[in-house]
Amino acid sequence: MNASSSPVRRPGVGTRVLSPAVTLGLLFGLTWLSFRVAPASLGGGRLAILLGFVLLSASVAGVLAASAGLPKLTGFILVGIVAGPSLVGIIPAGAVDDLRLIDQFALALIAMLAGGELQIDALRPQARTIIVTTLAVTGIVWVGMTASVLAVRPFVPFLADMPLSGAVGVALLLGIWAANSSPDLTVAVIEERHAKGPVAEVILGITIVKDVVVIVLFTLTLALVTPLVNPAEAFSSESLVHLVQEVGGALVLGGAAGWVFSQYLGGHGAKPRSPLATFLFAYVLVVLAEQLHVELLLAGVAAGFVIENLSPAGDRMIQGIRSVAVVVFAFFFAIAGASLDLAAVLQFGAAALVLFLARIFFTRLSAIVGTRHSGASPSIQRLTWQGLISQGGVSLGLILVIGEEFPEIGPGVVALAMAVILGNILGGPILLGRALSDPGAVPGADPGAEPGAHPGASATEVSP
Repeated sequence: MNASSSPVRRPGVGTRVLSPAVTLGLLFGLTWLSFRVAPASLGGGRLAILLGFVLLSASVAGVLAASAGLPKLTGFILVGIVAGPSLVGIIPAGAVDDLRLIDQFALALIAMLAGGELQIDALRPQARTIIVTTLAVTGIVWVGMTASVLAVRPFVPFLADMPLSGAVGVALLLGIWAANSSPDLTVAVIEERHAKGPVAEVILGITIVKDVVVIVLFTLTLALVTPLVNPAEAFSSESLVHLVQEVGGALVLGGAAGWVFSQYLGGHGAKPRSPLATFLFAYVLVVLAEQLHVELLLAGVAAGFVIENLSPAGDRMIQGIRSVAVVVFAFFFAIAGASLDLAAVLQFGAAALVLFLARIFFTRLSAIVGTRHSGASPSIQRLTWQGLISQGGVSLGLILVIGEEFPEIGPGVVALAMAVILGNILGGPILLGRALSDPGAVPGADPGAEPGAHPGASATEVSP
């Protein structure tokens, strides 16, 4: 028999899973031992070791997740949860704060990538679906989740002890908070799957537009319900000023900075710029957003949108970010996982489970209502809701705002929301991955094909 005609042996599932699992175990073990055996001698090098550990372990965990048929992001997040202060403690709470600047830099790159995906020509046919569905999801989830929070009130001590008016105020805040989805997780999964087509465009468009709408409504609601939650405080117009500064300022900053950078990139005939210029621009955006107290995610999205749609060289910027996307995603989502507090799950497990399931129900209902009334295709009507479950950095930020605004009930609100976010941050990418791999989401695919099968794959390629 000719050697060239012999079948190529592929590694079995066990080998594909066992090898990264062993590697991951060694990384955890060696890092844990190095911190326990010689902590004093590490000194300032501890942060560098942590940085290397996060990047390497998250990358290996991503391979392990992919081998199990899950999005790599699930592996990134899980490794952060396990290594974080809630479990093993390799990444202590203080280290999460120390790594925050790098985390913000990664968020700026992800936001620019999200903005760059919003191409006017591609989104114009889906504009009606995006706008109608955004309004439907925001309104229905807000009302439904407000009612759900009030329904579990007897089982949540800090809510049960509050007057009804105060509980209604908190429920309204948590209701609009629940309408938020995660642009960062959405972009990461779309990039990982190399997803194209109307379904991916609609999900990303709704997620980003809804993020802006929720931030605006959340800030307005916070100003209006403050007298209900804390009767000693009166309504303050400062919150509205802060809203204009945070949202409007972010859009202006991102748009202006993006226009300047688009001029630097030049036109079609311009000499290609180094990818380092994009990274430097992202760092400058982080610093400016911090100094001007504006929302970094919105500024990054606005900058990426302007660069992609105004500069012919915008595609080169997007490709530069994509070239390091895996590293950026691995670090960002591992730190996001380490930031989650697992003690909250034990404290509010039952109530959080009810809210988690209620959020899925109302998101699915509202997405179907919105896409159907906008005249979207059957595939978009069927799949869109699965891309709106994820919650991430913005969701965590909004909850921390509630905690700071109402210190007496803040720890309880943060713990309850953390327990809900845990399910959304783990389950959301899995659902989005399913939606994007569905034959109905793949341009040119056979709608009758099995979900998960790639177009054009032969029988031998998809068989065990």
